[in-house]
Amino acid sequence: MEGCEADRDRRAHRGGAGMVKLAIGVALSCGIVTSAHAQNALFAPGRLAATGGITDVDGSAGGGINPWAVIAGYGTDDQIGGTVAYTHVGLANYGLNDFAAAIGLYDRVELSYAHQQFNLGSTGAALDGAIAGFFNAPVSALPPQLQFGNNYSFKQDVFGVKVRLLGNIVYDQNTLVPEVSVGFHYRHNENGGTIRAIGARPNGVDFYVAASKLFIDGLFGRYTFVDFTLDVTDANQDGLLGFGGLARDGSYQRNYTVEPAVSVAQFITRRIAVGYEFRAMPQNQLVGYNALGNAVSKTDPWQDVFAAFFINKHLSLTAAYTRLGRIASVPHQNGFYISLTGSF
Repeated sequence: MEGCEADRDRRAHRGGAGMVKLAIGVALSCGIVTSAHAQNALFAPGRLAATGGITDVDGSAGGGINPWAVIAGYGTDDQIGGTVAYTHVGLANYGLNDFAAAIGLYDRVELSYAHQQFNLGSTGAALDGAIAGFFNAPVSALPPQLQFGNNYSFKQDVFGVKVRLLGNIVYDQNTLVPEVSVGFHYRHNENGGTIRAIGARPNGVDFYVAASKLFIDGLFGRYTFVDFTLDVTDANQDGLLGFGGLARDGSYQRNYTVEPAVSVAQFITRRIAVGYEFRAMPQNQLVGYNALGNAVSKTDPWQDVFAAFFINKHLSLTAAYTRLGRIASVPHQNGFYISLTGSF
């Protein structure tokens, strides 16, 4: 910019049409350079590596299963950042494929989206037999919405908004005040007929408040990160089995509860972190107040132990051992989690 101004000054004493044309040309070229510089600065990854977390299964910046207070991407308060991610969770009886994207506006507001596909594999046919056996009827006699067969998938779209209220995990190193954000997820389950047949509803909204703290000079002189989140929700298995459940009289009821979630991470090198996550789940009564309903309704907390490799500011890879407990009457749903996140 100083060079542009100097060019104009050196030519200012030259008169005539040539001077006017030259001045216009210099002004246009300087404007192009300024615009390109401003655009690069707007999307430049200005925050420290790893301070945007990875991407949770709901599309928000966070851990693998928990949203954190941080805003997606590496944009500072005068920049825009974002992420795209793919996650696969392989369990003993089920599989989850998750595609997500988020944009962070000025390190203040985050908009996110995730599409989840939860595949029952061969377990769907086994569930058909269990349900039919409970009613002492052939599978063909079951309502079509409760005939899963092989490779049935529950599909869900998750739209999220997060707003940072106060604090900054990078700059607030001389205080214990964390970065605090509030957010919500609107969830739409595409399997409406099946969800209603088990006594839930296919659409729901949950709300959360998250507090995150990064100690740059933490244990062993490396980053140490902690997050505590409170989730206000009535989602069954994160909404994959719908929202709410049945009252004692058989009518539908929403049943919001406050569920805690915790994440901790410790960097062992500048680019590799290991950690643990815990997320409590609500339990609503599905199917009915009987042995079958009790089995289907039973939930356990979600947990994982993870290792995240921040290759650079634009790419991170996370692997984890997951313990999701009982899902749709099938216990011991443990397995692996792998996620690839691209950031800017």
